[in-house]
Amino acid sequence: MYKLSMAVAICIAATALPTVRAFAHPPGSERTAAALMRVEHDWLTALNRHDVATLTRILGREFIDSDFQGDAITRAQYLAYFKEPVPAATRQVEQTFADTKVRFVAGGDVAIVTGLVITRPAAQSTAAASSTPDAVRHSRFTDVFVWRDARWQVVTGQETHFTPAQKRR
Repeated sequence: MYKLSMAVAICIAATALPTVRAFAHPPGSERTAAALMRVEHDWLTALNRHDVATLTRILGREFIDSDFQGDAITRAQYLAYFKEPVPAATRQVEQTFADTKVRFVAGGDVAIVTGLVITRPAAQSTAAASSTPDAVRHSRFTDVFVWRDARWQVVTGQETHFTPAQKRR
């Protein structure tokens, strides 16, 4: 009787595993390119506001950033920098994404986001921006995200500032 009960329990567990696995993954809407771009927007907003709580949630424990100067910045260094309040004299900027691409790998548990961030002076200083072409900054980026704890977290990022070809002389 014990062996029969054990066999039944194993069969039940074996048939339940695919069900548990299916429910262990998040709903599809959280694993889309649009969901990742929302995280990218949240990250950019948090950087501009020095919002350490949001940055702490988005950055994975092993996060390393390769910044535009070629320096490798750890998560702790990154967060320490943004703990300082935003200086009052900081000029307002508008940042937009362009040419973004999202690729999912490792069965959808890892995502690679590439694209451009274009930074311009805020609308209230548009006249100043048009008089100085260098006021617009272009940055190409690559960010790698992993799905854990029911959310996307970035584990590495890299950005490079550049001048678009039509502006080079």
